[in-house]
Amino acid sequence: MKIVGRISGDLKELMHTRFDEIADAARAAVRSASEGLQAELRRQTRAAGLGNGLEKAWRLDLYPKVSRRRTLRPAGLVYSKAARLHDAFDDGEMITARNAKWMVIPLPAAKAAGFDRDPHRREGRQIGLIPPKWSNIDAATAKFGALRFVAIGNGARALLVADGKARGETLARGGAGRVTSIPLFLLVKRVRGRKLLDLAAAAKQAEAQLVANLSNILGR
Repeated sequence: MKIVGRISGDLKELMHTRFDEIADAARAAVRSASEGLQAELRRQTRAAGLGNGLEKAWRLDLYPKVSRRRTLRPAGLVYSKAARLHDAFDDGEMITARNAKWMVIPLPAAKAAGFDRDPHRREGRQIGLIPPKWSNIDAATAKFGALRFVAIGNGARALLVADGKARGETLARGGAGRVTSIPLFLLVKRVRGRKLLDLAAAAKQAEAQLVANLSNILGR
């Protein structure tokens, strides 16, 4: 999304008397609108619960990059470093795992045991189809041993199941207790994302803010 500020009309007098002032004000107006757009997109991403990585993936560049180069046509570019995912949650489109692999979704039992977060990977460090923080299969395997793969439906979904001994509300790897199995993770090859973002509305809001900013400059 590109925001461009243009001041038109009879600029001859402005060029001679107030060029630096107007150029600086125009850059400030574009900066304000662009930063507002970036903040709104990050707010939407945060409110949708998509994680810190996708929130911080919204970036902003201002042009000219060197503020000392004054122009009456400054521009701001707000862009995504995870455009595929942001577009998917804007359109509500189908998300498919790469290379015929699985996307891993922790089930309630995994969340209760803390297997929905990997403490050894910093949130937002890597942006993939599903943020790494959403699952920690290694920790589950270390606690219960190899998880059992159970295909369900037509093979497009599967479960990873922990087998162990139940002791009250706790599942243990061995020892006393009744033998039981608990599904920990749901595996899916594709999932249709809900529309969680409204990029067009954010851009429209930023454009209106830019017009107001520029009108304030011309009204001085």
